[in-house]
Parts: sequence; C-alpha cells; structure tokens
Amino acid sequence: MSEITQLVIALVLYFLLDRFLKPYLLRKWLGVLLVAGGAVGCVAASQIHLLGVDLGLMSIFAVALGVGLFLKRRRFEPID
Repeated sequence: MSEITQLVIALVLYFLLDRFLKPYLLRKWLGVLLVAGGAVGCVAASQIHLLGVDLGLMSIFAVALGVGLFLKRRRFEPID
C-alpha cells in the first residue's frame, strides 16, 4: 500500500474519531493509550511492514491522534 493511501486512511480515521467520539472519559483514555502505544510503536516497529502497512508511520499518526483527542477531550461537555 502506498504511503499516500496510508496517510489518507489515517486522516479519515482521525476525522471520524474526532467528530463522533463524544464521551469525555473515552476521549481522555483513548488519547492516553494512543500516545503511549504510538510512542512504543515508534521505537519498536519503526521498520516493520504488516500487510503492506508501514507500522512506523501509523505509530506517528497514533501519537498525533492521541494528543488531539486528549487536548480536545472536553469538546462536547456542556458549558455552565
């Protein structure tokens, strides 16, 4: 699979999770897990390809997605 295709898939996944994942706790803990898992994946799986997918590249996007979810975790909370 080409890197461009992988980038498009990662961006679509980011958009879908960012828009439709609403519960505060789920956004918070999924963000933390994605940052931790992505950081480990950047070191451990940096040169590994699985079924044509570059796991190092996906690890970088997991970190970015996790940070985005964690920083905007209160996005859907009501303002009092």
